[in-house]
Formats: sequence, C-alpha cells, structure tokens
Amino acid sequence: MKIGFLGGSFDPIHFGHLDLAIQMLEKHGLDEILFCPAFCSPFKKDRPPHASAEHRLEMLRRVLADVPHIRLTPIELERSEISYTIDTLKSLKRPDAQYRLILTKESAASFANWKQPEEIARLAPPLIGEKTFSMSSTEIRERLNKKLYCGHLIPEKALYYIQKHQLYLPTV
Repeated sequence: MKIGFLGGSFDPIHFGHLDLAIQMLEKHGLDEILFCPAFCSPFKKDRPPHASAEHRLEMLRRVLADVPHIRLTPIELERSEISYTIDTLKSLKRPDAQYRLILTKESAASFANWKQPEEIARLAPPLIGEKTFSMSSTEIRERLNKKLYCGHLIPEKALYYIQKHQLYLPTV
C-alpha cells in the first residue's frame, strides 16, 4: 500500500491543502493520503498555531470525512509537543505500507534543515508537488480576522466551523 504523508499546521485547512493531496494521489498512484496536523512546527516555535489542536483536528475531520482515499491521524497532536516528521514516521508502523512524504517546493527548499532529513528520505522518499493555490493560511487568517469573504479559499465545512466557534477573530 502506497501512502502519502502530508503534515502541517492546517491553521486553517484550505483548498490548497486538498489540491496538493489530490494532485499527489493521482499523479503518483498513491492508495491514500494521510493528513497529520502538527501540534507545533519546529520552524514555528515562536508563532504556534492560532487555533487549538482540538479545533484544527475537528475542522480536518469534517472536511476530510467525505474525501475518498484521504485519512487523518492525530498522532502529533496527541504528543502535545514540538512535532518532528522523523518521530512521526518512525511511529507509523504498518508493515504493508510504503510511505511517501508530500512536500511543496517551498518546504522542499528547506528540507535539509529538518531533523534527520536523510532518515526521513529513507523512510518516506519525498514527492514534491506544485502549489496551485497562491494564498497561505496566514493570509486566510488575516482575511478571516478582517471578516472578509473566504468561501473561495476554505471548504464550506471548515468555514462554518470557524464562524460557529469564532476562530481567527481579532483579540480584544
């Protein structure tokens, strides 16, 4: 079984994440994509996720529930510490699986700075995808904060959840 591993903060999940996953699934003949939200990226220690782990996980659950060949693992959120891809890959024990790490060109450019990049590449040889979605989660949070329309950027189920729980609004 060929499994693509897609990690990130998903703060919030947006169409760019889904597009990258589907693109890699189809282009590389993967059987499934495993979304893995990070508790906190080692590259973002000074700016942890804005939404809580629980909110980010629930948004992912809602959005990914209807997407075929996509699964979700909360393994990094359950650790409640800095998330290192190498530690996660080592803990994913599935003898019938061949993992492939999914990266954008931007994340591939800094891959050499990751913890144990050679071991990551051995456990899950990287697949590099084109980012066809130019807006980042940071820019989406800014739009949400300004109460601008975001239905063209975020899946409806996530947007509804964000509005219901008043996530990414200005702090008083």
